Amino acid sequence: MRVLVVCAQRYNGHELWTALGVMQEHGLEFDVVSTKYLIEDEITFQANKIQYTLDDIDPEKVRQYDGLMFVSGNMKDTELYWKHPTTQQYVQEAFEADIPIAAICCSVPTIRSAAEGKRVSFFPLVRSRTLLTEAGAIPQSVSITVDGKLVTAEHQMSSQRWAEFFCRVLDGEDVDTQLVDSGFVPAGRARRRLPPEVELMKRKANLE
Repeated sequence: MRVLVVCAQRYNGHELWTALGVMQEHGLEFDVVSTKYLIEDEITFQANKIQYTLDDIDPEKVRQYDGLMFVSGNMKDTELYWKHPTTQQYVQEAFEADIPIAAICCSVPTIRSAAEGKRVSFFPLVRSRTLLTEAGAIPQSVSITVDGKLVTAEHQMSSQRWAEFFCRVLDGEDVDTQLVDSGFVPAGRARRRLPPEVELMKRKANLE
């Protein structure tokens, strides 16, 4: 079996390497794809060259894979996938072909179009919950959720179990995480606007 792994260009190293390691242990193959051929760990800045970018993998080719996985990282890079036309088409193709889908942490809103009526775990950002709820997903307050062929996790601490559950779903198992949602919903708050001078500095930095 082969899995298409979509990671942030500045990826979360714990999530990515743990997931790839678990899949290797289960005898799975995978292709890693991102927005650029050169990706880097968001913490250590360790650079890695990959074979494919989003431009290389046509959405229709997703049906040739046995699973689709999303790994998070730098917030800007991760949030890009929430509305990126190619990643959204990947999700739609996988959903229509009944291919298992996994997402972790801040990448979970990326798969919202496949989550209508499904329970999902996610990193509890207000904007993430809003997108998921608007798409008809059922946000959970547990670290990992498996609902049918959808496997989601709240944060990087759940990386290994998340990847293991995904492998079991790929093997056709019915997975019960045995976790109970407390029903607690963090109040949260809307994202604050940055001071104009900080916004200006950010724009200048992006232009350099």
